[in-house]
Amino acid sequence: MIAKISPPSKDLMKTLTYNFRKVDRDQADILLSGQLSADGRLTAERVFREMTAYIPSGARTKNVVFHASINPRPDEPLSDDRLRTIAHEYLRRLGYGDQPFIVFKHRDIAREHIHLVSTRVRHDGSKIRDTMEHVRSTRIMRSLEAKFGLMPSSPSRKKEGVSAQPSAVEIGAGDIKRQVAAAVEHVLGRYAFQSVGEMNLLLARFRVTAEEVKTERKGRPFDGIVYAATDADGHKICTPIKASEIGRQVGYAALRRHFEQSKSVVRERAGAIRRAIADVMQTSPDRAKFIDRMRGRGIETVLRINTAGRLYGITFIDDANGIAVNGSRLGKGFAANVFNAYFAGGANPFIDEGWPKEKEERAAAVEELTESPNDIPPTEIDLSLQVHGADLRELAFQRRLRNRARVRLRRKPR
Repeated sequence: MIAKISPPSKDLMKTLTYNFRKVDRDQADILLSGQLSADGRLTAERVFREMTAYIPSGARTKNVVFHASINPRPDEPLSDDRLRTIAHEYLRRLGYGDQPFIVFKHRDIAREHIHLVSTRVRHDGSKIRDTMEHVRSTRIMRSLEAKFGLMPSSPSRKKEGVSAQPSAVEIGAGDIKRQVAAAVEHVLGRYAFQSVGEMNLLLARFRVTAEEVKTERKGRPFDGIVYAATDADGHKICTPIKASEIGRQVGYAALRRHFEQSKSVVRERAGAIRRAIADVMQTSPDRAKFIDRMRGRGIETVLRINTAGRLYGITFIDDANGIAVNGSRLGKGFAANVFNAYFAGGANPFIDEGWPKEKEERAAAVEELTESPNDIPPTEIDLSLQVHGADLRELAFQRRLRNRARVRLRRKPR
């Protein structure tokens, strides 16, 4: 979901008329109201009188109107009851829960959405705090998505000509930067993931790759991200494109925020993957059969195997739930070393040692295997990666030392 807050205004009647006109044209419905008279039919004039009567005459705030819209994902329609719950909790957490308010559901376009109208002044004349209101609004939206198990939405503006469901990058189609941007924005808007590696598995579907850049700029450490088009084998076929050339919404800082926000989403939705793995491993000791049967359950399995033939990484992509997650994040029973032994004909944690046969008991046992997951902290980009032959852990350590030295120099008395 994306929440958009309109600039504060003093024309309450204009805002109400805009929404009630759609109600009169049968393009909108009144979904919810608070601190307004429950008897009789609500009209723009009546709501205006009650809202303005709530504001004392001596109030100094002129721009009294709070007007926002909440826009669910078009591919994830919500019931009216769910929209009411979301609207009420959003207003409460933003500080408008005790104010007179009214919520409209607009149906004038294919993408149904809701509008919320309230007042920025309390009954005692004090102004409701609006410091960093847009930032707080975004945090509330991400929290509500996690609470109600909704797919995360990208708050970035869509560039003209960028498709919501892009195809694989084609050199002959021209404007490579536009094609790469479409793929990156689609993946960020559609999926939850917690590392660049997981993102790259999704981008590979569109023949795009992302690479972290750790360097210095004017003597200061610089962390960045670049994107590039690839061929079918994953080899780059164009000059890397800086994230800044596409937009801040796909930059390094935006990725870190996406990783953090994805943590709760993955936690909420990964149960379906765990249960599917446990069921498939009852009958599929063969690697190819395992992948095929997981695909039959709507989950893609991506294996990473070294030159010696050892499986060192496994990632699952659940398109229906919009998540890509490494096996180690699912829990100790889903790590790569477990699957390496399983495919080699070794121990199977889902059959051996008295593994329960009943479906309900297996579900409980699966949950036990999620304890103590070997997680990479979601707020950190995977520092175990090697970029341009450099050890990123060592680079991070050196950067911390340089930062401390600069602090000491600044504090040194003249």
